[in-house]
Amino acid sequence: MAKTDITKASGDLYLDHLTKSFGDFVAVDDLSLQVPQGSFFALLGPSGCGKTTTLRMVSGLEAPTAGQIRIGSADITGQKPYKRPVNTVFQNYALFPHMTIRDNVAFGLKRRGVKDVDKQVDDALDLIQLSQVAQRKPAQLSGGQQQRVALARAIVNRPAVLLLDEPLGALDLKLRRQMQLELKRIQTEVGLTFIHVTHDQEEAMTMADTVAVMNNGIIEQMGAPTQLYESPQTAFVANFLGQSNLFPAKVVEGDGDELVLEDKDGSFRMPKSRMGRNVSTQRGAKVLVGVRPEKIQIAPLDESAPPPGDGNFVDGVVENTSFLGVSTQYEVRTPGGDIIQVFAQNLDAHGVIPVAARVRLSWKPVHGFVLDGSQDIDAGVEIDPDALVVS
Repeated sequence: MAKTDITKASGDLYLDHLTKSFGDFVAVDDLSLQVPQGSFFALLGPSGCGKTTTLRMVSGLEAPTAGQIRIGSADITGQKPYKRPVNTVFQNYALFPHMTIRDNVAFGLKRRGVKDVDKQVDDALDLIQLSQVAQRKPAQLSGGQQQRVALARAIVNRPAVLLLDEPLGALDLKLRRQMQLELKRIQTEVGLTFIHVTHDQEEAMTMADTVAVMNNGIIEQMGAPTQLYESPQTAFVANFLGQSNLFPAKVVEGDGDELVLEDKDGSFRMPKSRMGRNVSTQRGAKVLVGVRPEKIQIAPLDESAPPPGDGNFVDGVVENTSFLGVSTQYEVRTPGGDIIQVFAQNLDAHGVIPVAARVRLSWKPVHGFVLDGSQDIDAGVEIDPDALVVS
């Protein structure tokens, strides 16, 4: 019976109870997930969360302590890196400086003994829109162009899975945003499975079909970017993915379709459909109420105006304003001492509310969310890089 060629394996990528320990430190903790074939999947998290260690185990550069890695039905857990249908694109490009761009792209094909490489190389150069510089050396290209060459060199081998390890980290902000769109276009055209490791929320949300937010070796939450942003299930996800206002409250009433919550600034109504996992609806239960800064309406306080009838609100005083061009960021202190961040779109250049003004903040209940109150309210807000070792 002929032996199966692992390098030709295809299908979904499966990580089954994958664990990696370095002595007493568990970098990846019993991780299980399925990445559908042809999808753009992002592992997002701060340094030290285990995302790069996961990537290295898939590539074969790191051996798992326990668990299994499969592509389709093929078990690749113990295979050498060069025997896996996997290629990696690194942040530093790793191009051969003495070779032309064309020879760099053709390198993997020629090494595998593929005879007619010209058309495949031409197609790859067309894909990255760099056919016109095929005879140049890497040093003659910009950083963004070099990154596209590294991508073409990996794609031309048609791996089952393409791993991207912080691929845009060395680029400046404007170029990085251009490359985000380019990467998504290329992935859509070639239809390969891309797994992108990044700490950049914008990168993950711009490109990925599915985002897995990692923290301390586990996946805190996984789903479509809009799902994670609009409905975070933990304080870490709420704080790490974008910005959130979180404040502690307790349940006053939990019957029906709504929760009635109370904190030091008053009471709030929240739909139960906006509850995160493990939230108790028992009277007196501790919760965290969350609302994104851009979901809040801010207006000068009119003492004679009635409270909004269909929403939540709190009054406060503007402590700080920051003009950001498309929006203005406000910091508002409530009577109970909470600081609430508000992003207001700049529709009127003369409409900025001054510091010390009394304001009313309001938002629709469906725009907020409720989390389990036993969590650290600051989880995901500040990460100390000196306290972390493995990324």
